[in-house]
Amino acid sequence: MSEAIGSQSGLTRRSFIKAVGVAAGALGLAGAAGMTTADGWLAPTEAHAAPEEHCGYTFHYRHCQCNCHLKCTVRDGRMVLIEPNDWPDKRNETICLKGISEIQHTYSEERLQVPLKRVGERGAGEFVEITWDEALDTIADKVKETQEKYGVGAIAIQTAVDSLTTFLPQLLKGQEKPHRGIDIGMGNGFSPALAESGQQGASSNEVTDWKNAKTILNVGCNMLETCMVTARYFFEAKEAGAEIITLDPNFCTTAEKSSRWVPMVAGTDPALYLGMISIILDNEWYNAPYLKANTSMPFLVKRSDRSLLRKGPVDDVKQAGSDNPFMVWDEGAGALAAYNEADVDPVLDFETSINGEEYATVFKLLKENQSQYPSSWAAETTGIDESVLIEITDKYANNGPSILSFGFGGGEKFYNADVAGHAAVLLATLVGSFGTDIPGWGAGAYVNAYQKIFGAGKLASWPLPSECKTAPAPKASVDYRDEESGIRFMWVQNGAFQQIAGNQNRTNEWAKSLDFVVVQDIWHTPSVDWADIVLPVCSHFEVDEEIGFLRALRGHVLLQQKVLDPLFESKTDFWIDREMAKRLGYGDALPKSQEELARFQLDKATDKAVAGITLDDLLANNGVVALKNQPDIARSYSGQTYKTTSGKIDLYYENLVSYGQALPQYEAPNEAYEDNPLRDEYPLVMTQRRSKYFIHQNFMDATWLRQHYEPTLEMNPSDMAARGLESGDVVEAFNDRGSFQCACVATEAVRPGTAAIVEGIWDKYMDAGNVQNVTNDAVNPRGKALAKGRVTPFNDTLIEVKKA
Repeated sequence: MSEAIGSQSGLTRRSFIKAVGVAAGALGLAGAAGMTTADGWLAPTEAHAAPEEHCGYTFHYRHCQCNCHLKCTVRDGRMVLIEPNDWPDKRNETICLKGISEIQHTYSEERLQVPLKRVGERGAGEFVEITWDEALDTIADKVKETQEKYGVGAIAIQTAVDSLTTFLPQLLKGQEKPHRGIDIGMGNGFSPALAESGQQGASSNEVTDWKNAKTILNVGCNMLETCMVTARYFFEAKEAGAEIITLDPNFCTTAEKSSRWVPMVAGTDPALYLGMISIILDNEWYNAPYLKANTSMPFLVKRSDRSLLRKGPVDDVKQAGSDNPFMVWDEGAGALAAYNEADVDPVLDFETSINGEEYATVFKLLKENQSQYPSSWAAETTGIDESVLIEITDKYANNGPSILSFGFGGGEKFYNADVAGHAAVLLATLVGSFGTDIPGWGAGAYVNAYQKIFGAGKLASWPLPSECKTAPAPKASVDYRDEESGIRFMWVQNGAFQQIAGNQNRTNEWAKSLDFVVVQDIWHTPSVDWADIVLPVCSHFEVDEEIGFLRALRGHVLLQQKVLDPLFESKTDFWIDREMAKRLGYGDALPKSQEELARFQLDKATDKAVAGITLDDLLANNGVVALKNQPDIARSYSGQTYKTTSGKIDLYYENLVSYGQALPQYEAPNEAYEDNPLRDEYPLVMTQRRSKYFIHQNFMDATWLRQHYEPTLEMNPSDMAARGLESGDVVEAFNDRGSFQCACVATEAVRPGTAAIVEGIWDKYMDAGNVQNVTNDAVNPRGKALAKGRVTPFNDTLIEVKKA
């Protein structure tokens, strides 16, 4: 095909799809012309004969954390009904409007139908159709060329949560997800104290445990839209008598359904937690026996250099306490003692002089540190009335069991998020939230734990040749777009260009500088326009064999089975893995089929929760089999067991001494702070929010969902009146990084001085520009010392708005 396909050419992508419908057989796009678009697939069938009907079973996309498993009715080759599958645990029989909408969305006119090659300027979206062989041969040649010229680290792949890619990152040998900066902000501060494995702040107990709590503080987490199937556990808790207090700048859906909403200034989450810590310390509402027995609070710290005192010399602060014990002051002996000696009784609040050096316990240093953060300061900083702050702290500390919940939106996406996470884990520890095995106590990001931590089994990994492994990101690099990253070849999945970094214009310029870009996607997301080669991928409903992908999540092993044959010329992620392996010299290293892989993953599993479950079991039970020996409600750190350096809750971060953050010190947002002179030009804080209609940028093209949402910038009526705006006006939101245009709407749900918009909106649905054109991409230098690197401060953004 010689004519270009793209929005900048005479033949647009949509008109191309319609045009090829006339000659679909010649182009090989689909079996019949009427099936190249959603309209064709959803048109009534002709009643020449009784319909052929069957049911297929598969899991849905999991980026919403829900892991729904679906029963899909197919009639005459078309999917016509989607409903929850049967589960052994009936609580998991869930579906939401996103799953139901797949009846239309699977056949979206935005589906990528054939492999494409760029012919215009990168970013213009001008392509010609090519064969799969040409596409994959071209990519393989570029992979080898890049590796030979720059080394394996010059290749990077941004894999996606909902991609079913298994082997590709290892086959490419490049950087995988380098410096994404997403969903790690709070975890960077929260997780080290507990050695939480995912380092994303996963909660210490399941959300199903909320019904056993009396007080639940939910900070900046709109869980009723982010993870809709957890709504039943939210309402179970309310019905059981729990008081759910949501603290959020805006009146979100979760705030509306909570027992109480407490508004606060965006980006001041660290001040909230620090103020609550001070109130607890001042009133002695902390659990002293718990702190002495289970935490690093009694450990002695040298005042001069803020190092923890050990029994022997220290070469590495990560050295295990069992090998070189931390020192405490034993109250009974009146002398120094190793923290892990038998019958030691450590003093919690203590200071002493040893060999001319002054030492104090972590707890004493905490009290001294907190003197600068009284409740009056916290109230002024957060905008929460001081009496309200004291009241909710009293309830949290004294009306337990208590839950502290945060999410992956809101304060998580500010420059200072790790400080908030550190203060949050410290706050929760003061009241004894972890490892107690008492129902209803816990803290963390509950939407994350629902997917990854609890009810997650470990499947066996297919062995690859030893040289097939990913490369680390260079230590000098802090952002995948910086020169130090060394990236020359980028493989992108699932709209990643628009989701993994702020300041889209910088991303666009960087993309133009790359040698080669591959986009592997189901739909024509904005990332596609930046590709040199585009690979169309099957949806989760399409498999080219009867057996598809396996997951072990939500307390069950879940199997993807064929619902539909691959639509158009799309291929499965597994097929792409195998074809790339052949071209890179590893054709014999991969399983020959997904069934072979699935049987291996189950038969060779050593996890006791999975061992003994077979593929035949899954087939007999429509793709869902319960993991073994699963508790009714799962909790982490049972019996006070922690895989930290000391084996206790390590609240003092010695690796951050040089940054002044061994104990949490308040840090204002990078841009969205009250006294920023930049506010004279850009006075509004812009945050992005989740929506029940979409999963980040997924489903933006779903017609059935888009009829309920049009891109709008939500503003407080007072801010709109000050700018002479009315609901429905098309406005330009802008700052010195860029701008975008869409309609505005007045709502009292948005705090004055802020503006909110749903994240992930595709460019084509905006009046102009991209939401990420204005977002902040400042790099916190402390990021290099954090477990997951620097956070991308999407919400730490100032804008101005005017009528377009």
